[in-house]
Amino acid sequence: MNKLTLLGKWFFILPFAIFGFLHFGPLEFSLPYVPTWLPFPAFWVYFVGVCFFAFTISAIIKKYDKLASVLLALCLFLFVILVHIPGAMSGDFKSVIGAVRDLTMCGAALIYAGAVAQDNRIIG
Repeated sequence: MNKLTLLGKWFFILPFAIFGFLHFGPLEFSLPYVPTWLPFPAFWVYFVGVCFFAFTISAIIKKYDKLASVLLALCLFLFVILVHIPGAMSGDFKSVIGAVRDLTMCGAALIYAGAVAQDNRIIG
């Protein structure tokens, strides 16, 4: 059973590598999610992709993985606050789904930081 539960770690880490790659795909799919008040929207799409890659690499090599997972949680929480809640308040049901999804992943990132991450050099 323990070997089966270890898969959960990889089921959490590896999708962020895929999300990272998707942020470097055609911009017309990602730009609508960037709030209009943010300058340089393409920069933010690419920046988030780099952040997802950074978490993935950090978690795989187990260096700064606790810090990376806490920063990932912060990033996901900011998505909820800055992207999904305003969309949900304007009546977009996809934003409600996005808020629940990203809040769930935010919680999972914090659980990862507390229970799985091994590098405690930055956050005790």
